[in-house]
Amino acid sequence: MDSITQAALGGVVGELVLGRKIGWKGMAWGMFFGTVPDLDVLFSPWLERTEQLRWHRGVSHSILLMVLAGFVFGKPLAYLHRKKGVTAKRAGWFVFLAWSTHVLIDVFTSYGTQIFEPFSDQRVATSNLFIIDLFFTLPLLVCVFYWPWKCLVYGIEQVRWRRGERDPEEEPEFPLFTRRCATVAVSLSCLYVAFSFVMKLWAVDQMKGLMAEKTPHGELVSVAPTPFNTILWRGLIETDEGYFVTYWSPFDQEAAKYDYLPKRHDLAARFEGEESFETLKWFARGHWVARRGLGGRVIFIDVRFGELRDLESKKQYPMFQWRLEYDEDGKMQANSYRPRDLKIKAAFGLIFERLTGNLKRWESVDEMKAF
Repeated sequence: MDSITQAALGGVVGELVLGRKIGWKGMAWGMFFGTVPDLDVLFSPWLERTEQLRWHRGVSHSILLMVLAGFVFGKPLAYLHRKKGVTAKRAGWFVFLAWSTHVLIDVFTSYGTQIFEPFSDQRVATSNLFIIDLFFTLPLLVCVFYWPWKCLVYGIEQVRWRRGERDPEEEPEFPLFTRRCATVAVSLSCLYVAFSFVMKLWAVDQMKGLMAEKTPHGELVSVAPTPFNTILWRGLIETDEGYFVTYWSPFDQEAAKYDYLPKRHDLAARFEGEESFETLKWFARGHWVARRGLGGRVIFIDVRFGELRDLESKKQYPMFQWRLEYDEDGKMQANSYRPRDLKIKAAFGLIFERLTGNLKRWESVDEMKAF
């Protein structure tokens, strides 16, 4: 998920595990170790574009490394706070928990996380949360900002007390950050995760029920939430020749339309065997389509991820696509592209309109655009 969420979750874990021992430093250490796994992106400048796909959320997000991190960083952290009674065991558990909760919520997204590295490059993804979800993050953020807010109030009251603006016998007490706020924040976020799983199971059940009638020979290979919510879900159904894409919301009053995407793998046949091409297929878990783009270029589209819809052009813009070509030296290039002429605000507005069960404008956009 996004770095803000990772830092906030790590901070709350730090408060729960170390807060009573070292105060605000527990939250600070939690925010640090909660973001460390994503520092793998610092190696991106030295990696090819497709290599970055294998590296990010790779070994830094593995079970092996999170266990090793507990042993490696536990003793130094305990030594730093030995006067506060922090043991190596407690510090090690803290590092493990801050690291592993980061990885866990990454697993909740559709992107996938290689938790079994270096023994397997299989990506694990439960696809029950979008990569940015305010409803999951907000309780954690409130908890993280509660401490500096209380300190600010304390500072103001101290100034007033010193100026004689309040009873001289009632000096303001320095606020103690209790575990109650952190416990409530984690509980609310966990409840939201549970809600997302319930909604996904409901969406899967509804989509499978409709499949029997509309795509009896298809296989439901992916069900994932649309941006910023867990109400509107996208289903991907695979057949021998292509994919059907459909959406479902509990507010739907009628069955949604199915958009068909032929695979057209033959367009990319000349890239078979190329390392970059095989990496893209691995990243897409085999769920991809090819299109002919501008200038006759081949476009590789990962169909597991959603697309944004533009009402003006009546086009769907896939969010994960790569332009495949050979350079002058005969080396294959795979450059990723994102929509540039799309009105993002209007596209997201259309998603929330569809979420409420309004299908008309949403289904008027039915043609996919490849760059």
